[in-house]
This record gives sequence, structure tokens and C-alpha cells, in this order.
Amino acid sequence: MRVVVDNTAGGDAGFADAVARGLRERGMEVELRPPPPATTFDTAVHLVSAGIVLRVDERPDRATMSVVEDVVRGALMHSASLRRRTRTVPVQLGETARVLAWLDVFG
Repeated sequence: MRVVVDNTAGGDAGFADAVARGLRERGMEVELRPPPPATTFDTAVHLVSAGIVLRVDERPDRATMSVVEDVVRGALMHSASLRRRTRTVPVQLGETARVLAWLDVFG
């Protein structure tokens, strides 16, 4: 399964890195998309979402989705900020806005 950790909104580079690293450690092919340079100066980027999206080419089977959920939850729980720990991360189909699942610490 190939997963794109899309951080082009610039939400949280450390969180995006942790998710990408965790997925790679579990044998997944991962592409990490960093934010464009101009995004680092946009102070409004953190107000609406976590800023990252996980993109998959096809709907993951239950076992794969369980691994992705565990990695995201683990990365969220290691955040120093309570506000950032309670974020929700969408898993979207390819480059579309279609959300297949929302992942958070609450499961």
C-alpha cells in the first residue's frame, strides 16, 4: 500500500514526519509532501485543520487501515499540546476530497 502524507497545508511538520516514519517502519511505501516555502509564513494555517491529509490510491483493507490508525494515534499521543492531540486526520482517496475515514485518538 502506498500512502501519501500530504503536509502541503503546512499544519505540523513534526507530526507529518512522525506519521511518515511510523508507516515506513511498518513496511508501507510512503511519500511525504512538505509545504511550499510561502506556507511557513501563513499564520492562519493552523486554525482549521491539522494540516495533513493521508492519501491512498484505493480503499485500504481492514488490516492495513488498522496499522494506519495505530500510527496516527501514536503520533498524536506524542504531541506536547493537548489541542494538537485531539486533532482529526482524514484519509482521502487519491487527490480527491473524498474522505474514506477520519482518524483521531478516540478511535
